Amino acid sequence: MTAKKKKSKKEVTIKSSLKDKQEFDWLHQIAFWGLALLLFFPPYFRGLFFAPEQEKALMFATLVFWLTFLWRWLQNDHKFLRGPLDWFALALPVVYIISTFTAVNKGYAIDEVVKNILYFLTYWSASRLVRNEEDVHKLLHVIYVSATGVALAGLATATGIVHIKDGFNGTYISSTFQYHNALAAYLGAVLFIGFYLWNCANDRQCDALVNKLNNTKETVDVKLARLNPTGYLYACGNFLLLAVLIGSKSRGGLLVFGVVFILYLLGIGPKRRLTGLLMTGYLGAVSYGVTGKFISLVQNGQHNTAWLWIMAGIILALAGQLAFDLLNRLIFGRWPGDDKKFITAFVILAAIVIVATGIWITGKPQITEKISSFEYLKTAFHRFYYMESALNMIKERPLLGWGGGGWKEAYEAYLSYRYTTREVHSYYFQVGVETGIAGIIIVLGIWLSFLASACRLFFANKVNDTNRQLAWLFTVVFFMLAGHALIDFDLSLSAITLVLWSVVGMTYGLQRAVKGEKRSQAKQTAGFAPLVAVTVVSLVVLLISASLFNAFNLYNQGISYLRANNAARGVESLEKAAAYNPFNANYRIALSRVYSGLGKSDDAVAEARAAVDLSPYSFAVRNNLVKIAIASGSHELAAGEIENTLQLAPNNIEVYEEYAQNYVNLGVKELTSGKKEMVREYFKQAINVMQLINNRVQSLNEKDNKMWQGPRLAVNGKIKLFAGQAYYFMGNFTEAQKYLQQASKSGKKEIKGQALVWLALLNEKKGRVVQANKLMDQANKLTPEFAQKYPDLKKIPLL
Repeated sequence: MTAKKKKSKKEVTIKSSLKDKQEFDWLHQIAFWGLALLLFFPPYFRGLFFAPEQEKALMFATLVFWLTFLWRWLQNDHKFLRGPLDWFALALPVVYIISTFTAVNKGYAIDEVVKNILYFLTYWSASRLVRNEEDVHKLLHVIYVSATGVALAGLATATGIVHIKDGFNGTYISSTFQYHNALAAYLGAVLFIGFYLWNCANDRQCDALVNKLNNTKETVDVKLARLNPTGYLYACGNFLLLAVLIGSKSRGGLLVFGVVFILYLLGIGPKRRLTGLLMTGYLGAVSYGVTGKFISLVQNGQHNTAWLWIMAGIILALAGQLAFDLLNRLIFGRWPGDDKKFITAFVILAAIVIVATGIWITGKPQITEKISSFEYLKTAFHRFYYMESALNMIKERPLLGWGGGGWKEAYEAYLSYRYTTREVHSYYFQVGVETGIAGIIIVLGIWLSFLASACRLFFANKVNDTNRQLAWLFTVVFFMLAGHALIDFDLSLSAITLVLWSVVGMTYGLQRAVKGEKRSQAKQTAGFAPLVAVTVVSLVVLLISASLFNAFNLYNQGISYLRANNAARGVESLEKAAAYNPFNANYRIALSRVYSGLGKSDDAVAEARAAVDLSPYSFAVRNNLVKIAIASGSHELAAGEIENTLQLAPNNIEVYEEYAQNYVNLGVKELTSGKKEMVREYFKQAINVMQLINNRVQSLNEKDNKMWQGPRLAVNGKIKLFAGQAYYFMGNFTEAQKYLQQASKSGKKEIKGQALVWLALLNEKKGRVVQANKLMDQANKLTPEFAQKYPDLKKIPLL
């Protein structure tokens, strides 16, 4: 009797538990589809590369996270972190927060904190909201449909239907990501999702055909599976993804995709290995031919014809799927469970592909020469030198790094030759620069914990083939994104990183669901402390994100007011922007320039100094302080800061140009104010810049010169213009004429026009009025605005 009562009581408890779960299912659905939106839309917001979009995404992600936690809390699940993967995932934003205190640019550091909190919240939500394979399939379809839209957007911007800045540059497609290598990594990863979904549809068709052969009674679902309509949709979608992937012309992206595709084939089983190679090879051939023709037609302005080729590709994809259906009906459907036949067929097909490829390459030696040439591999070599510079920065700050954004703040001071890249082009080295060895260890811990979770999912239930295939899919998507991130900055685009973290979360969530993790029944009542703590933290994150985003809007508003000549409203908006985000150096720079224009010299210098404190390694920020100091009469401050600019970017010719110009302006300011003590020294420094350039050029080795990107270090027309001015004010007319005449031969209209004005001034000082007038006539045609300053320039005294 007692046993019966206990059994009855247990049944009631189970039913009550199930009822509670169903009662709050609506909350799960809201959070789940909120997560789906978070995965769907980011690619359409410039890949979520820029801080304002990331801040908006974080606000939405925080809401999804809070709803997810509330749903788990209502189910008496209070444990926030459950395993190594959870702990490592949380450790990454924590180490970014800690590194902020020693960051060289706190504004950039806060942006990186925002990104990494966004990734953690997405991971945590995905790992808790996924309950079964059905949930996983829903999220995979969301990612897949979003990527297909990105591919179509790329084709649309190439043909002028929509305008996406940098979406198509005339040669390759970048779509909404505005960077073709990132697009390739993203589409490559989602293509594996497309292959998985296509294989699922293909498996359902084969099972339905087997049922028909066995004379099993067919349901409506089975009949539909036999027709396989979804297979045709996936074939079209995969064609579009593959076509735009090829159209991105990303060498690294295509290389990593090829390597990971081989890995993908190894783990999907004999049957899928054969069918996957067949269909992917067919779609690849179609996509290659169609994309080449599409881009060629677009370049010639034949947009309608280009779209006809895309439609032809879709028709060929449908035809290929139809042929594949026939193969299923006539051959593959009759080989159920016969792995040997599939393996044999795959080996024969693979051998044919390898031999054919070898023959094709042998017949075209120019291809081998091209891909092994320095010009072809130059970008790859650049990556290694970026990493070398990053390694030098890590060595200087090994513990916690330079803080978020440390690379783009300080990298120019660590270059052996000139190049411009605000990203390291390697996620791992960038993490090392920003967070030191601690960050690298954490990322390594995340990746190893993920792979361990995927392995457990793969081997947990050998009977459940779907789980095994999902585990393998998650692994290859991970290798596609994490692998390409080794050689590029894909993970700086948060839309891509969100896909990666959602895959990591889905893996862990599904692994826990399969494991059947049980929560402790010791406490049947939910304590409010966890909910209160999470709610408070969520509100803090929301408020900070909203404050940062509001500051950005106020800054843009202020700039708009200033352009409309409404200085009062402009200053008000900029001051509010700086109050909402006091760590952004750009807001301080804008305020310093406005204050300087309004004659508020002390305020201008204070804001310019504040900007330098926030961004001490930026040449542009320090150069702004120099100009503000000169305009405000703080000449000693200006002179000291001019010398500090050279070390910030010693390979940048603009630094030397500004160095010379600033010293000339400083000397002129001293002359006009009657203070001549330091004037000669200032003009000598302006002239000495030519020697500084030559010294730097001589220090460059062969590798530096070969790898150089951008304008070369040379005594150019602009430098000669400033040297001529300095000699003029020093009274050395012979040297002044020499350099001004050389500057007047510059190919740049502005430099040539200004040089002619100074030559006219020089000739007038020598009494050659007719020659001076002729020079001014020429100057008026080139730079009429500067020519109008001629009377004022004459009034400036000479030494």
